[in-house]
Amino acid sequence: MSAPVQSGPSPSGGGPAPSLDWDDLLADIGDRVRAERKARGWSQTELAHRANLDRAAIRRLEDGNSTLRCFIAACAALQVDFAQILSGQWQVPDLKPVLTPAQDRVLKAVAVAGSPSAAAARLGIPLVTVTSRLSEIYRRLGVSALRRGEERRIAALRVAAEHGLIAPPNRTS
Repeated sequence: MSAPVQSGPSPSGGGPAPSLDWDDLLADIGDRVRAERKARGWSQTELAHRANLDRAAIRRLEDGNSTLRCFIAACAALQVDFAQILSGQWQVPDLKPVLTPAQDRVLKAVAVAGSPSAAAARLGIPLVTVTSRLSEIYRRLGVSALRRGEERRIAALRVAAEHGLIAPPNRTS
């Protein structure tokens, strides 16, 4: 009778190598894909669209229950090498907020005009559109919990300037 086949060297020098915990590995891959997606400010739907997959496939991938094909498609859409995500060198990306072009225009108009109504007039769009986009911007910049009005608007402009989304406000002495 022959000896059992070893799957690799054992840390202790004898016996079979410890088995890989596939559930943990797949969950870790899903967490890394989620971090890459969130760093770009994308929803699961956005990543699915860019990867030519459905949202359920992205959800399964991020939950650690997906296929290699889905993982590679998501990596291609994220423009990140799949070997990098699998690497021990991978690091959580900087979670810089990302605004849509429409949100960017509204935020910059508010920064220049000073108020939502003045920004609406400057952009030639209804005030309700400006306030709706501002609500989205406040959520993306993490200031939506602040009191409504100027305090929240100032905090959003400060956070946006810190992340390089708009020019810092001019300081006059």
